[in-house]
Amino acid sequence: FQTPPPITRHMFSVLALATQILANVNLAAQTVEPIDLAPPPKVRQIRIPGDILIGGVFPVHSKSLNGDEPCGEIAETRGVHRVEAMLYALDQINMQNDFLRGYKLGALILDSCSNPAYALNQSLDFVRDMIGSSEASDYVCLDGSDPNVKKQSQKKNVAAVVGGSYSSVSVQLANLLRLFRIAQVSPASTNADLSDKNRFEYFARTVPSDDYQAMAMVEIAVRFRWSYVSLVYSADEYGELGADAFKKEARKKGICIALEERIQNKKESFTESINNLVQKLQPEKNVGATVVVLFVGTEYIPDILRYTAERMKLTSGAKKRIIWLASESWDRNNDKYTAGDNRLAAQGAIVLMLASQKVPSFEEYFMSLHPGTEAFERNKWLRELWQVKYKCEFDTAPGTTATRCEDIKQSTEGFNADDKVQFVIDAVYAIAHGLQSMKQSVCPDDAIENHWISRYSKQPEICHAMQNIDGSDFYQNYLLKVNFTGKMLLLLQSSSLAFLDIVGKRFRFSPQGDGPASYTILTYKPKSMDKKRSMTDDESSPSDYVEIGHWSENNLTIYEKNLWWDPDHTPVSVCSLPCKTGFRKQLIKDEQCCWACSKCEDYEYLINETHCVACEQGWWPTQDRNGCFDLSLSQLKYMRWRSMYSLVPTILAVVGIIATLFVIAVYVIYNETPVVKASGRELSYILLISMIMCYCMTFVLLSKPSAIVCAIKRTGIGFAFSCLYSAMFVKTNRIFRIFSTRTAQRPRFISPISQVVMTAMLAGVQLIGSLIWLFVVPPGWRHHYPTRDQVVLTCNVPDHHFLYSLAYDGGLIVLCTIYAVKTRKVPENFNETKFIGFSMYTTCVVWLSWIFFFFGTNSDFQIQTSSLCISISMSANVALACIFSPKLWIILFEKHKNVRKQEGESMLNKSSRSLGNCSSRLCANSIDEPNQYTALLTDSTRRRSSRKTSQPTSTSSAQDTYL
Repeated sequence: FQTPPPITRHMFSVLALATQILANVNLAAQTVEPIDLAPPPKVRQIRIPGDILIGGVFPVHSKSLNGDEPCGEIAETRGVHRVEAMLYALDQINMQNDFLRGYKLGALILDSCSNPAYALNQSLDFVRDMIGSSEASDYVCLDGSDPNVKKQSQKKNVAAVVGGSYSSVSVQLANLLRLFRIAQVSPASTNADLSDKNRFEYFARTVPSDDYQAMAMVEIAVRFRWSYVSLVYSADEYGELGADAFKKEARKKGICIALEERIQNKKESFTESINNLVQKLQPEKNVGATVVVLFVGTEYIPDILRYTAERMKLTSGAKKRIIWLASESWDRNNDKYTAGDNRLAAQGAIVLMLASQKVPSFEEYFMSLHPGTEAFERNKWLRELWQVKYKCEFDTAPGTTATRCEDIKQSTEGFNADDKVQFVIDAVYAIAHGLQSMKQSVCPDDAIENHWISRYSKQPEICHAMQNIDGSDFYQNYLLKVNFTGKMLLLLQSSSLAFLDIVGKRFRFSPQGDGPASYTILTYKPKSMDKKRSMTDDESSPSDYVEIGHWSENNLTIYEKNLWWDPDHTPVSVCSLPCKTGFRKQLIKDEQCCWACSKCEDYEYLINETHCVACEQGWWPTQDRNGCFDLSLSQLKYMRWRSMYSLVPTILAVVGIIATLFVIAVYVIYNETPVVKASGRELSYILLISMIMCYCMTFVLLSKPSAIVCAIKRTGIGFAFSCLYSAMFVKTNRIFRIFSTRTAQRPRFISPISQVVMTAMLAGVQLIGSLIWLFVVPPGWRHHYPTRDQVVLTCNVPDHHFLYSLAYDGGLIVLCTIYAVKTRKVPENFNETKFIGFSMYTTCVVWLSWIFFFFGTNSDFQIQTSSLCISISMSANVALACIFSPKLWIILFEKHKNVRKQEGESMLNKSSRSLGNCSSRLCANSIDEPNQYTALLTDSTRRRSSRKTSQPTSTSSAQDTYL
């Protein structure tokens, strides 16, 4: 083969150039030639030419219920809207001439028909060229000349795929694309397993994983205190994996699953599940699994709502017991959800929606679509949508009555774009940014001119690396590292479709290829069924779905005012109502959320919800029963002066002291009178001082315990009583010895001095014993715990030890009582012993009663102390009244009896002749009937005196003759 001369070579070049131009012109003509308006019988895919192809898989049709047909009805929002969102994003990118240096992005978009098996078969178109390429550049003749290609192939390898929507479809699609290392970006699949890079190493998505959705749903339940819920999930990967994620998060937060219902798309499965749900609500109680968590596919929800309305016999105004807590599969733009009685069942549903902002520019673009425009005709599924939605026909013959689809344009009234539109746009832009980064790295100088002469003068030259993209390198090094915001979209200043509405929104993938986790929380609150909304008629919110909050990365915000219930009347979804304060939970069959309430003891606090523990001694549970507090710091008890338990004993003691002081004053004034002398002045003063000491013990007992107070208490009470009863004992013993002697000799130790000494010796025994006790056990105070809820400040000696110290005084009382009994028959003129005896009898009764009363009221220290004070005062009162009141009566009111008589008049029984100077009355009293003021001796002494001729000698003292 000889090399042609230069002229010939140039001629061939010009000829080849002309041929190429004609071929390109022909290709361009084929691209823009009018498309047949009659839709093909079945549209499986649409292809948009471009230098680099991006695949797309969307559920344009729902799954067919007929086994012979793979595709059912056309889906406007989830299908057509998402297809147009991808085309719209491609248009925006292609209008930026400097974004990819002239590269134009094309598309190969397939219909998955919401069927994983069908979608997998459709997706083979993405890899057919890789299995057997038909590109002319892939063929080389043996002589080096260009091959003779009959028809230029329009197929190219796809750089990446946008889709699918359903998780089950995405899983099948990812398993196929990974074999050929094609990157995949889903705008809607939330299956948690898709984050596993070991299984799906080329999968990414612009939406978060269902794990985050489960977290958000659980936090909503926790926010409203719903601890007992039912769970309904569909028998597919989306439902089962979503349910598993919810159960995992629910266990962490203490939420129990009352009932799990796994449903299939069959009538029997729906009816059985709804019956179980309604039965679990326990209509006879205010508790039950009112909240039902939905993790089901979109196509299941209308039937669930319909069967719920039928089973619960819902009517307008009826109380609906089920509250749906639905995942983002709930399609708020699907009219079937709220058709007929479904609206009653759906009312109040709480729905999670991926936080996506509306794209007004897309809505404007979509509203501009109408038959006859290039943007409309490139998407062949729009024709089918027009025919179904508007009940019209294309290419009707003249004169027919059928509605012409060509004449119909869309209305903005009631239009709501699909919630995933933004995520579709994000997916396309993420791929475009990844391609741009890759191109700048592998082909930095590669560019395609946009001038029509240069562009159509030859086939576009695309560098080899971009023509044969390594999916692994593209995914790992470029796609996952994209980071862009809406600000870059402002470069489209010449376009009225610029994304001015999402300026500042940042997008990036997580290391697992997931999109940002953010959800909007809605509730279905139709105006027709809500009086507040119908009265306000808020035109700014025409939708029946009201936003009540949002969740983002464990941060939940709820707008209380937008809830369909009042904040104080939150619906209850629990197995058991919370236990009251002071009650513990007694779990039923180890069920975390079901329990019976058992009361804790008053002195117990709750270490957790199921266990009560007793507080330490001296401690008491706090009001909320979560801990204990020291009673001695805030509720320490001791006698208070303002208490009635203190006022009554104090009044008695004061009155007693005044009375005793009055007696002492009288005795001092009439100290030399016979009555005072005869009563034994020294012992009488000892008795009166002892009584004052007894009265003063009341003030000691009522004082706040301290070392000094406790020392006086331990010594003073016993010493006061010992002085009192020692004096009485000495007095009664003297009388007994006087009248029991059978001789004329006067008894020993009956003088006043000896009486005082004996009294001091007897009282000293008590005092010395008390002092020794103080030395052995130093006085002090301590905390006493008569009951679990009381801490009493008391002396450090127990009560029974205090009784030991009174044992000696008790012995004196017994001896006094014995001698009082023995001297009960003395002459009437010596009846002081009878009063002492009466005093002792009464004292014994008082103290015996007090002992039983004291130990019978062991739990109330105030009653004990008050009774002790009263008993001490009563002992002094009895002695004061019985011993001194008769003497005071004579001293104050019968003064004529308190006169000293002559010894002869009082001793001799002579005739009135020798005593002529005395009055007849006094003489009679002196001779025949001795009165109580004369010193009467025993009968034998009187007889001896009467027989003597000489006058008797006077008694040694007044105390011997007067008593």
